[in-house]
Amino acid sequence: MPETSLALFGGEPVAADPPRWPQRGPQEARMLREVLDDGQWSLHGGTRCTRFESRFAALQGIGRVLTVSNGTIALQLACEALGLGPGDEVIVPGLTRPGTAGAVLDANAVPVLVDVDPDTWCLDPAAVEAAMTERTRAVVAVHLYGTMPDLMALAALAARYGLALIEDCAHAPGARWEGYGAGSVGTLSCFGFGMSNTLTAGEGGCVATADPLLAGRLAGLRDGGRPPAGSPPGWRPLQGGNHRMTEWQAAILLAQCDRFAEQRRRRETVTRRWREAALASGFLRPALLLPQVERPPGHALALSYIPDSPLLGDIPVATVRAALAAELRVPVEPCYRPLDTSPAYLPHSKPRHHLSQEYWEAIDPRRARLPHCARLYDSSVILPHTAMLRPGAEEHLPQALDRLACHAGQLRDWAAGRPRAAV
Repeated sequence: MPETSLALFGGEPVAADPPRWPQRGPQEARMLREVLDDGQWSLHGGTRCTRFESRFAALQGIGRVLTVSNGTIALQLACEALGLGPGDEVIVPGLTRPGTAGAVLDANAVPVLVDVDPDTWCLDPAAVEAAMTERTRAVVAVHLYGTMPDLMALAALAARYGLALIEDCAHAPGARWEGYGAGSVGTLSCFGFGMSNTLTAGEGGCVATADPLLAGRLAGLRDGGRPPAGSPPGWRPLQGGNHRMTEWQAAILLAQCDRFAEQRRRRETVTRRWREAALASGFLRPALLLPQVERPPGHALALSYIPDSPLLGDIPVATVRAALAAELRVPVEPCYRPLDTSPAYLPHSKPRHHLSQEYWEAIDPRRARLPHCARLYDSSVILPHTAMLRPGAEEHLPQALDRLACHAGQLRDWAAGRPRAAV
């Protein structure tokens, strides 16, 4: 057994320091100072929100982009712009953040939770088609962690049945599918810029569409019902709210965009090496990247633990996560809890969702059957993108996996509550 002990047991970790995220410096400070000095802190009067909208549209190859307060609001406004409401069903993957389905609830539509493909971790087109009814109006395709769903299959289904396709791209800035930027295939697409995302302002989001009428509706919905500049034909006044991004957030995003291309390339290089190391380990399996994924999302590396592998045997996945977290000096966590059992997805906790007894029953997440989601949750090991940006990160995971394999006996004893063998 090597003399070097696992970091979990007091040894030196593979990664010397925790990652610094978000990366920032004088440029962010300068741009924030400019907002402070010119006094234009709102979308009304400022130019930074619109500048970011143009820049982000070019980055993703998408149509009109409208900045909003956060990614969940982006999804809610997408549903409202489509006119979804009571009686309408929206198909949502069971493995996603609670806000994805919550945004559908807040439009008074019914989120229909369907299982994912166990290889890609994303929406299974066959499960989507099986879940359709005469009430189905839209499908939400989530780009999850470092993978993408079969966009063309989902787009073909949506076209065949006359449905809207909404892309949830919070994890996918910079990602591409056969030349298409993430968000450019769907009827509408939504992005979030929260603290954990690869492009961040702490909070914030945007919603995008190539449809001028939908763009006009979105503009009114985010801005108190005000008519958009150059209102497209067919636009009508509608009830809106204040869901605007601030100029402070847009300034940070513009500065972060200057860093983004190099960060994306770095994540892509490191992820490629980490996927190889995970496969070679024999006890971790990366989520499948379909051949059409030209540039994968860089939000995280999603891995499934193989508990009956020859190397680690019956060591619990929680022990593997803890050991990797200690070596890499980042949180290593399970994936999202499936929405049918998630403690954060509780439609019945809000009386305003009790529109009728029929609706109340339809939104009960316990109705869903999500066996693949459950198995992925139980075996998942999620490595965040922040761990990929450090110098030498290419070899951090391979070295950590070698250590785990060499110290399997110690890990097994620790998990069982037995005293560790001396190192």
